[in-house]
Amino acid sequence: MDSAGMDGLRGLGAYEDSSVELSDRTSAAWVRALIKRNHVIVLATTDGHQPWVAPLEYMADEHLNFFFFSSTDSLHARHLETTSTVAAVVFDRVQPAVTATTTAGLNGVQMECTASRVSQEGYTDAVAVAIDALDIPIPPYAVFKVVPHRFYVPAVENGLIIRHEVDMA
Repeated sequence: MDSAGMDGLRGLGAYEDSSVELSDRTSAAWVRALIKRNHVIVLATTDGHQPWVAPLEYMADEHLNFFFFSSTDSLHARHLETTSTVAAVVFDRVQPAVTATTTAGLNGVQMECTASRVSQEGYTDAVAVAIDALDIPIPPYAVFKVVPHRFYVPAVENGLIIRHEVDMA
């Protein structure tokens, strides 16, 4: 894959998407657009005892796999040595105001994923280009890949948060 097939490390920034109907927010196209316009994924990890969340700048490929660089000494990297099962979220910084009577879509996607460290042989062209461009010392940094398996779009119905599963096929 060439580097044109992946979004860069810097996203376009978030914007309020309040004009989009809830039914449109549960489409694969809306989820892809949300991931494309953002650049930070919040990754939830655990070693079975200690939970942790980390905001990480990402690149995403056309299959919606996320790639990020992180220190091998970081807590989330150490957790990934224990278990590859993680949760993640990508969301716009602007969200609708919520009251007890609000019914609206939220601008985000929650994901059930697996994550692991990627060896140099597994780098995509875009990852290799980013390592060179950003002059990242590998090690002590490493490349990690997050593979989403299920996608959920949160919404508010009558003031209560719910979620809708999105079929990304």
